[in-house]
Amino acid sequence: MNAPKFTTRFTATLAATLCLIGAAPAFAGEMVSNGRQIEVRYADLDLTQSHGKAELDRRIKSAAYRVCSGRELHEVAVCRQATLKNTQAPVANAIARAETKARYADAGNGTTTGAGTAVIVGN
Repeated sequence: MNAPKFTTRFTATLAATLCLIGAAPAFAGEMVSNGRQIEVRYADLDLTQSHGKAELDRRIKSAAYRVCSGRELHEVAVCRQATLKNTQAPVANAIARAETKARYADAGNGTTTGAGTAVIVGN
């Protein structure tokens, strides 16, 4: 007769513990995607120049603010930080491609590729 009570209590405790473990990442500051994305175009920018890089950075930050809006303050901060971190590699690649293209043009090659004219900002 004690075995069923123990089993029920144990099962309830185990279920509650698993629920808390599953919710822990939300309290730890991990970002949960809201599925929003914005395409930030940069074909009009000269990414070999500091003003072009600064403008792309401004556009990406603006997009991150729009993507991460409508949440609690802490969640917004975590979302924006993660969103901006996720754009670092694509932006670095875009700048490297622009600088490489400029070097080829300076060398007289003149060959250009149409690859990469936008960065996806999302979470």
